[in-house]
Amino acid sequence: MSDHSWKAFERRMARDVGTERIPVTGERDGADCATSMFCFQFKLRRVFPSWLWIWLDGIATKATLDGKIGVLVLKRPRQLDDDAVVILRWRDWVDLHGKQ
Repeated sequence: MSDHSWKAFERRMARDVGTERIPVTGERDGADCATSMFCFQFKLRRVFPSWLWIWLDGIATKATLDGKIGVLVLKRPRQLDDDAVVILRWRDWVDLHGKQ
């Protein structure tokens, strides 16, 4: 079977956190890999909204200047605050959590 770029991406990300990609066999319920604490699903897409990268780059740059890690939090109107989404750069995630 050929190795698709999305599958190679999932393998690389799984190795970054010290685990292996879960093969698609029907029982993984959407998780591409898992550690003792986290379940990950990775998406490789050609297009994401440009504003997302602008905002993430902005807060990441500001945070780096201050010796911190930038975090972008997104929420829709009338959505519960507890359901907001947290976005940060992968290298920052791995630096914080390392291999599980």
